[in-house]
Amino acid sequence: MKIPFIFLMATLVLITSCRENSHQASSQKETKTILNLNNREVPIDSINRYVKLKMEEMNIPGVSYAIINNGKLVFHNVMGYSNLETKEPINNTTLFEGASTSKPVFVSLVMLLVEDEKLDLDTPLYTYLDKNARDNYDYDVRYQKITARMVLSHTTGFPNWRGKNELTISFEPGTNFSYSGEGYQFLVAAVKSILQTDSQGLENYFQKRIAEPLGMVHTKFVQDEYNRNHKAFPHFNGVKKEKNNWTANEFNAASAMHTESREFSKWLIAIMEESLLSEDSSANLFDDQITSLKAPSLLTNEGAIAWTLGFAKYKNSGHIVYGHEGNNDGFNSLFLFNKEKKWGMIQFNNANEVYDFGYELFGFVNKNK
Repeated sequence: MKIPFIFLMATLVLITSCRENSHQASSQKETKTILNLNNREVPIDSINRYVKLKMEEMNIPGVSYAIINNGKLVFHNVMGYSNLETKEPINNTTLFEGASTSKPVFVSLVMLLVEDEKLDLDTPLYTYLDKNARDNYDYDVRYQKITARMVLSHTTGFPNWRGKNELTISFEPGTNFSYSGEGYQFLVAAVKSILQTDSQGLENYFQKRIAEPLGMVHTKFVQDEYNRNHKAFPHFNGVKKEKNNWTANEFNAASAMHTESREFSKWLIAIMEESLLSEDSSANLFDDQITSLKAPSLLTNEGAIAWTLGFAKYKNSGHIVYGHEGNNDGFNSLFLFNKEKKWGMIQFNNANEVYDFGYELFGFVNKNK
């Protein structure tokens, strides 16, 4: 989740220079609108035109996107192709790899375990691990200090991914910021030990506690045949690639969730409405865990002023905006929301490394004029 600071701050600043001509303005009176963060009406057809324009500019085959106003899904649309070669269109059942937007969804599952008193945010995770899991980390005693709070705020000292290398710790846990998918998998190991289950069992637990209650029928971390068949194809610079079908039976909390914007909106609304978690857990989610004053890399690498339990925190022209982006091979995603107004924007697409798209869409929707 590395976004150049200059770009992120520029695109998150509300755009004030865009104006519709008189012909467009007259047609907007008959167009259904949504409200942006500044309580200004934005015609839906203007959003669709903008998305289509950016898809052409950025070589994005297909997009699923949605807007939430006052805790309700008021706009959802799909556009483009699941497979650019065959011209198979994106539809309402098309799924996308959520990539790192998986992380905050998993955070909500972790917070339910905290509410159940099965997990404590500040107890070292190694105390929950069984012996086999501990053996994977015992070459560096500092891992014994790492807590769930550190994982969720990316202060473990772990790298993002180790690849084929030994998992190292680059600083004293809890003292700095370093974005890490490995940290989430460390937490997954602890959760599996707590629940005494495997990856499929953890997926079943996620379905029971979150997906099923919220009606997220096809949102999964461990994929089934339906999800594999209904997932969009990844694309690199407009060229279709073969799907990574996630056939391995692994619960990857950092990047494996498959979903689409309408299903994902149910989770985001539940987070904003505080209907999924208790009042205390909901409040804890948004407490600053580490700020850019303590860890300047938060601002320079992530464009964020702070990181909470699972969310990046931005300041946007007087609004506090939380969110998370995701990038897997051939997929990109972003959601941003304001908790006070219960306003949110979600987008999933099947293009590689189109970091700008979601932020520019956010800027367009939230222009002042």
